[in-house]
Amino acid sequence: MSAAAVALFVAGGAPRSAAALRNLTAAIAATGRPEGTFRVEVIDVLREPGRALEAGLLATPSLALTAPHGRRRWFVGEFDQPELLAGWLGDVLDGEPP
Repeated sequence: MSAAAVALFVAGGAPRSAAALRNLTAAIAATGRPEGTFRVEVIDVLREPGRALEAGLLATPSLALTAPHGRRRWFVGEFDQPELLAGWLGDVLDGEPP
């Protein structure tokens, strides 16, 4: 199975950006999925505004998950509950509506 593409959109080195990456890392670990299930890319919208426009991004931090089967879903806002985010990641991978 190929990896799910996870794009984390952040705004520079802001504290919320750093917290979003920490919480995403914890959430991925909490899914219990094998290493390599997720391919994470961090996109700084201050350095790459075109990527944000292309994706239709409205707010940061935001997370776009494209599952191997092509389903794409967005998670927007605070990532302060890694366990909730872990459940969401698993649901998208399993094809369940988040």
